[in-house]
Amino acid sequence: MNQMSVGIRVHPRPSAAKIDIKAVAFDGYGTLINFTEPDFIVTMAEVCDQQGLQADAADVWRRFLRAAYLLRAENHHEPVYRRYDEAWAIQFERVFKSARGGRLAGDAWAAANHLKARLANAPAFAEAHAVIEVLRPHYRLALLSNADDDFLLECLQRNGLHFDTVVTSERARAIKPNPEIFLGLARTMALPPHQILYVGDNPIPDVLGPVRAGMRAAWLNRAGRRKPRNVPQPDFRVSSLADLLPILVPERMVPLG
Repeated sequence: MNQMSVGIRVHPRPSAAKIDIKAVAFDGYGTLINFTEPDFIVTMAEVCDQQGLQADAADVWRRFLRAAYLLRAENHHEPVYRRYDEAWAIQFERVFKSARGGRLAGDAWAAANHLKARLANAPAFAEAHAVIEVLRPHYRLALLSNADDDFLLECLQRNGLHFDTVVTSERARAIKPNPEIFLGLARTMALPPHQILYVGDNPIPDVLGPVRAGMRAAWLNRAGRRKPRNVPQPDFRVSSLADLLPILVPERMVPLG
């Protein structure tokens, strides 16, 4: 890893010690695992290429997101849990039916399985290992992710990322920002929610969700985005994982190397 500074931009709240944090829980994709929107669009392009579909990958991605929103909205009052691969197959089927220029003769399950494989093989961000290992002697560490067990656990193993506790949406049968998935993590760790700091890159699932559950939240905002108005203020704002270290391990004020 290249040497980096640990300069920090934080929301003006108390230090980690003053708010009694005992555990740090991380989001997976986009936070520790380097798979973000451009990678999803590339994956859509790969699906189209593999299946001989004449479609714009960015348009497929937009329709895929829209299909996800509508699928969740169908059961808003009585949520129905689905594994991600099952939900993705439904979403791809709807995308293929509604594609710009007419229906696409795509294989929805093959598309879903390709997306799952890409997520299983995604790399960790370069700073992830070093930050986790600095935190390990000081805090219990967890990972909580909207993911199925199979592809997430394979990804963690490939990247050599180890945690005291791993909670997936499949295990919890709930997805972020539902507070229940965060409360389930607190129960598993036998800690009150306010003693857990959750770190994530997406403000709605990763700030709104844990705050509603009574946890502390650190928003990892690499791109300098504006916070949505309906999302509460996080306890901390950081622009890199390394920026967590002066907050959580203030006695360590040296660069990562």
